[in-house]
Amino acid sequence: MSARIRSSSGLLAFRPSALKSISKSRFHTTAAKFNSSTSREGQREENTIEAQDELSILRQREFNNHVVESLRKLARTPVEEFALKNEFIEPLTEKEKQLDEELTLFLKQFSQNNKVIEVKNESNNVKSSSTYSQTKLFPFLVPSPKEKPYSSQELFLRQMKHAAETAKLGANVENVYFPHSDIFNPPTVDKLSISKLLAAGVHLGQSTSLWRPSTQPFIYGKYKGIHIIDLNKTLVHLKRAAKVVEGVAARGGIILFLGTREGQRRALQEAAQRTHGFYVSSRWIPGTLTNPTEISSVWERHEVNFADQPTGRSLTPDEEVSIVKPDLLIVLNPTENRNALREAMQARVPTIGIIDTDSEPSLVTYPIPGNDDSLRSVNLIVSILARSGEVGLQTRLSQIASQ
Repeated sequence: MSARIRSSSGLLAFRPSALKSISKSRFHTTAAKFNSSTSREGQREENTIEAQDELSILRQREFNNHVVESLRKLARTPVEEFALKNEFIEPLTEKEKQLDEELTLFLKQFSQNNKVIEVKNESNNVKSSSTYSQTKLFPFLVPSPKEKPYSSQELFLRQMKHAAETAKLGANVENVYFPHSDIFNPPTVDKLSISKLLAAGVHLGQSTSLWRPSTQPFIYGKYKGIHIIDLNKTLVHLKRAAKVVEGVAARGGIILFLGTREGQRRALQEAAQRTHGFYVSSRWIPGTLTNPTEISSVWERHEVNFADQPTGRSLTPDEEVSIVKPDLLIVLNPTENRNALREAMQARVPTIGIIDTDSEPSLVTYPIPGNDDSLRSVNLIVSILARSGEVGLQTRLSQIASQ
């Protein structure tokens, strides 16, 4: 049978049976070629994998041999340690035993005080926290589900646990300033240092535009438009003034503290209480020292002994109208109380004042260069003076008790 026929249009066409045979033969040849190529590639991959396995085995053997050799080197005992072995076998001497006991006791106390080692029963920790810690320690605690936030009770307990354990970790903050520590627990003048004055801001003066030339010996320099006070001069003048206050209190003198700015009342009260003196925290009444017949006529008067105790003796008419003035006047803000300083000069009352760079030091008998605007600075200075007055008062009372 012919494989091709001529159609009416003159074109050649294949029969269906011939097409099927041709397609089958082509398919078989292609499949055979594909199978042969895949088998060759598989053999190549197997050879490559085997070579890689052999290489990895060799590397693993080399690594194992290196580790074994390192362990052998570490296991060897150096020659220097043979002599130490005999020393460890020998018994300890008495001094070594004593040192060992003291060191053991110190480490034990240190671990207990700082909670470095806290022995707990681990059998209790095996129990679940939900059934043991919450119900046993806190029977009224209602635990919240995992998908919901903590309740207020749980947050409070977590905060308490943090404060008891993890909050104590970290750095220890020292030399923290408390506002009333300088008033109720001031340092003595012997323990006063420049760093303490610097921390209180005593070195900060006024603006350079408000500078008074008479304060030039107290100025260290300028910084950003303000004058810096020399704290060495401040420390020297403060110690001198403290000695004056101590001497007046030891001789039974009357000390008057004056401060009219806001916030100075508590420091004045404490200072007057320490020295058995008096204070003025409001406006200074003009004529308190120069016109006592009009100002102090309504004051109650009584006589006291050397121990500041009332004698009970009735005063004479001349004593009732006599002038009563302090033996020392301490002014915290001299710029606003120039009238008091002038009256003290007329009454011949010695004065102590905090002199800023805008104040006049010639108005004060014992000037103390420092910052009179800062409440912390003023509280520190007046508390140190009051502490010195307290020392003088205790000296006077001890002399009376010994007689």
